[in-house]
Amino acid sequence: MRLVVGLGNPGKEYERTRHNIGFMVVEELARRQGALLKKKFLFPARVAKCRIGEQEVRLIEPTTFMNHSGKAVWGAMRKWRADPEDTVVVYDDVDVAFGGIRVRAKGSGGSHNGMKSVLEWLQTKGFPRVRVGIGPKPAETDMIKFVLGDFPEQEHLKLEKVVERAADAVESILSVGTERTMNEFNQLQIG
Repeated sequence: MRLVVGLGNPGKEYERTRHNIGFMVVEELARRQGALLKKKFLFPARVAKCRIGEQEVRLIEPTTFMNHSGKAVWGAMRKWRADPEDTVVVYDDVDVAFGGIRVRAKGSGGSHNGMKSVLEWLQTKGFPRVRVGIGPKPAETDMIKFVLGDFPEQEHLKLEKVVERAADAVESILSVGTERTMNEFNQLQIG
């Protein structure tokens, strides 16, 4: 069993914000598989069951709000007895230029509060992640306003392609592993 978790905030007002690109990627994966994300009551998340390649997968969107995402990830891992290395986390990264995708096998959460929560709940850095670039943040712009803001028009025109390529990266991790996926996607820049 593999878990794919997209980080974001629940609610209509956050749907198309930079901080919700993790949700957008999970929704693209669900669309590709004809799967429907449904609310779970054992832990705070929306979940879809599907197969990606040979893997049985649960697609997960925490409903805890970004800064408490770890609770939902931990709950899902417990329910399906998934190990950290079987869990792929997808999230926005202000330190990666818009259109960039960075795949890592492990590491810190940087300045991302959602990832900090996941790391705190899981007590390990050893799980693959797909960082989707939303940067750079203009120096004069407040971080919260930036990540909770909508994409500007010039980025919005490319957003669908960025989400599709990030979903491709997740599928690649599930089929050929993190190392090969890093080699293919880490130099990729859409735009």
